[in-house]
Amino acid sequence: MQKKVLLKGAVIVLCASVITRILGFFFRVFLADNLGAQGMGVYQLIMSLYMLVVTFSTSGISFAVSCIISENMAKQDKKNPKTILKISMLFAFLISSFVCFILIFFNNQIAEYILKDKRTTYSIFWLAPSLPFMAVSSCVKGYFFAKRKPIFPSIASIIEQTIRMIFIFILLGSFIEQGINTSCAIISIGMTISEIISFFYMFILYLKDKKTIKISNTSKKNIFSKILKVSVPIQASTSFNAALKLVESVLIIESLKIFTHGNLDAATGTYGIIRGMVFPLILFPTSFLQSIITVLIPELSGASAGGNKRAIRKACDKSLQLTLIMGIFVAAIFIMFPDKIAAMFYKNQEVAPYLKIFSLLCPILYVQLICMGILNAIGEQIASMKYNILEGVIKIILIALFVPRGGINAFLILTFAVTIFTLFLFAFRLFKVTYFPILLNKILIKPIVAITISCALSLALKGRLEELIPNWIFVGLSSGFIFTVYFLLLFSLGCLKKPERTIIKKHIPKKNKKIS
Repeated sequence: MQKKVLLKGAVIVLCASVITRILGFFFRVFLADNLGAQGMGVYQLIMSLYMLVVTFSTSGISFAVSCIISENMAKQDKKNPKTILKISMLFAFLISSFVCFILIFFNNQIAEYILKDKRTTYSIFWLAPSLPFMAVSSCVKGYFFAKRKPIFPSIASIIEQTIRMIFIFILLGSFIEQGINTSCAIISIGMTISEIISFFYMFILYLKDKKTIKISNTSKKNIFSKILKVSVPIQASTSFNAALKLVESVLIIESLKIFTHGNLDAATGTYGIIRGMVFPLILFPTSFLQSIITVLIPELSGASAGGNKRAIRKACDKSLQLTLIMGIFVAAIFIMFPDKIAAMFYKNQEVAPYLKIFSLLCPILYVQLICMGILNAIGEQIASMKYNILEGVIKIILIALFVPRGGINAFLILTFAVTIFTLFLFAFRLFKVTYFPILLNKILIKPIVAITISCALSLALKGRLEELIPNWIFVGLSSGFIFTVYFLLLFSLGCLKKPERTIIKKHIPKKNKKIS
């Protein structure tokens, strides 16, 4: 019964995640078309700062609420949750209010000396009020996740994304001519309004639900110390990672500015194309990889706790194989049709060459993501954290050394080098703790042969078809043809045997199904 509840919760969270990611992707396309490359560069810079302050204000405390309340409920203690939530909300509110105060009163200094772009000033000011609402709301979401009611926070995420999009769709067109700084400020106002509405939705649900809980006599001091014990390490590590991302973003623009002899617009535009247009495209399929991770985490955690290494090895083997198959296919589509895909989503044709180059990262990034998910599921979170921090530090050092001299070409080379190095770290650790065999012929060589043949056949058959039909129909038909031939070849080469119902049902032994 408990396992059914967990699976149901995972499916709800997954569906909400996919919906919000799809909405978010097309929202980015809308922003790219309206803001242009420079505007997207400024927007990405603002988002790097925003992710840092959001992470600092919410990451650890939300996890602590979910973790501690789940622990209490497992002990049949139905009184503590209300006290835990009240203390955590107060704690989150105080931290986020302090950060909000800093952003409001020092927005000019932050824009000039940290982000090094005064066009971000208004955006920083208008994003600040969202933080207290977001922080308290994240505590309530953690409460509902702990109570096995993920439907409420999932709906809140969809509501938040939808309201944000509607507000910005309506207003952005009226202010776009007033410049990038005003346009980004409108986006910030929309984000703040959506967070406030999401907060009230979550808080109303909590007020209805709290009637079922009694107040605990447990010492508030003990509860607060436990919250700190759980939240502070997570908050510190995730905030440090977010800070590295912010430094990286600022450093890329500053380095490109030096390379272009002080041309800030060119530097921001290039950064906006890569981070604001290309990467959202190549990372969009990771929405579906999250489904694999979501299902794997409870199962692998149970298998790890039960010492069932055989089950872990089989799940790792199949998930990595399917991830590589998907990554190779996605990379091939982007390499085959970069111009048409760029034209479908963006008005800027400068996207196409970068899309073609960076698409080679798809299999690497996807496998890295799945390796990180598996390591986290089997209790190797510390290793994942170390590798992510190491990746950020190395990338910052290399950007500072080479991009001012080599420009975007140097950035391309170091991005590939650091990504491959980080994948090696994750994969090596995974193989070390699980001992599953690496069958390169099955998971890499044969899929590459299959996709090469599929793409060659597609090129041979296209003829004048691309001249007669719209881009999106041509890309859709060609992708469908390549997909069909690719998977038929994978079956014929023995890479795939039977259609998998799910990764877990087939490969986790029955005795493991009782593990919760």
